[in-house]
Amino acid sequence: MTSVHLMNPDPARGVDSIPGRRSAPSAPGAPRRGRRARTRLGVLVAIGAVLILGGGCRTKGATHPHDPRVRLEALLEDWRRVREDGATCEQRRPGETPLIDCERTRKRIERLAIEFPRDPQVLLAHAVVGFESGRIAEAAQDLDALRRFMPVQPDAALLRSRIAITEGNLRFARRLLDEQIELTPDHAGLRELSASVHYLDGHHDAALRDLERARRLGAPLWRTRYHEGLIAEARGASSRAARAYRASLDENPGFGPARARLRALDAMAEEEPPERP
Repeated sequence: MTSVHLMNPDPARGVDSIPGRRSAPSAPGAPRRGRRARTRLGVLVAIGAVLILGGGCRTKGATHPHDPRVRLEALLEDWRRVREDGATCEQRRPGETPLIDCERTRKRIERLAIEFPRDPQVLLAHAVVGFESGRIAEAAQDLDALRRFMPVQPDAALLRSRIAITEGNLRFARRLLDEQIELTPDHAGLRELSASVHYLDGHHDAALRDLERARRLGAPLWRTRYHEGLIAEARGASSRAARAYRASLDENPGFGPARARLRALDAMAEEEPPERP
């Protein structure tokens, strides 16, 4: 299986925490909501913050050393080795071996994408690596190109929608997600990110409905419960939010953002009168 791990380094801060993030070009004629959307993203884990973007298993028998999938998998292995310990290339400790030249790896994936511009896995991998490297505009261009010749591509739609969210273009993100959900209605990640966009638009009931659909399709319970807590907080229901965060921690005791928000709610509860029933 060729897969690319797209990891948000600080889930508590949402998609705006990506180092070196630059805004991608908006869709033509799209309205900008930059500051408002980014402010609200600051308290939102981008749903699907840890995504496994893959084009599926490698073609059976594709073992020739010059096959693009074989070459891609070797390059992605280096990229994954850096990401799995939570460090970026620039932060790796000098005593660790072997050190990985991430920029060299990125350029080799870029050359592979130039050589095979219509291979979906290569193009998607180039977009993900570009996204993680802060080359957001290039990633958006790759994803738009991929969508033109392969419309049914939920992984590409997920990443392209995340880019649209970071630039505050919620209308474009909503359109992309609706299109892909129509084509692949059983994709949990699409439902999660759809809930995120509904949340940012202030449509809390729609967000909860999509979270429930995502949960039924296999989304991690600790993540859906956490986002239910965020929605409850936005509605001023602190007790309900606290219950959701505790449920998230029951499923994933090491999830720091849920623990941090629960502690903040507990601290505020000591300062404020009880909620009205």
